[in-house]
Amino acid sequence: MSLNASLSGDKIMTTIRSLTRGVLTLAAATACLTTVPTAHAIATVATQDKPKQITLGDLDPRVDAKTVGAPYDPCQLGWGAFPQEVRPDKDNKPRLRAPSATDVFRTGCRYDNGEPSKGADPSGKPLPTKSFIALVVWAKPGEMKTAQSEQEGSQPHTFGTKPGLIKPGINKSSNEPTCTAIIPLANGTAALTITNGRFPGDTCTIVKHVGEVIAGKTP
Repeated sequence: MSLNASLSGDKIMTTIRSLTRGVLTLAAATACLTTVPTAHAIATVATQDKPKQITLGDLDPRVDAKTVGAPYDPCQLGWGAFPQEVRPDKDNKPRLRAPSATDVFRTGCRYDNGEPSKGADPSGKPLPTKSFIALVVWAKPGEMKTAQSEQEGSQPHTFGTKPGLIKPGINKSSNEPTCTAIIPLANGTAALTITNGRFPGDTCTIVKHVGEVIAGKTP
């Protein structure tokens, strides 16, 4: 095998490992907003929420805020809701995040301003990615647990005028700080979780800032 081919293969493997780690980090970041469905819940989804068959030419079946009747749009919230120091330097549009079968929300949006891995160490292992991933969601009434007794490790916190919960943690995949806010609304629940290995300071301070913006925009 030529040296060029070997180097090319090393770059491909480095990229694959970096992408895999990114997927694991996102999965861990959303763990607080995910639950394992019970048999009853599975049956309910199967009978009541079974998606319609999508055929060529149909509109995108992803569930946006308007479709599910959310009182605010997580994607329209925008980077302006975040502290200046964590906003991207260039336009970095948030991406709609449709819920999976185990998620306890109806619509969500992913904000990503992480710093990609820069090269590899002498052994070829990719250098750590510095994550900044925020998932902002809305859950329908009764879908998300909002009592402190039901959210282990959470503490009461008031977002603007709305009482809610704040829950610090560690991303088990990337070993980076996380924080989750849960904010009951007049219609359903707003929530956000951030994994932050890029910016200094308390991640929960960032979450509280965004949570207060959400609280101010919703009844």
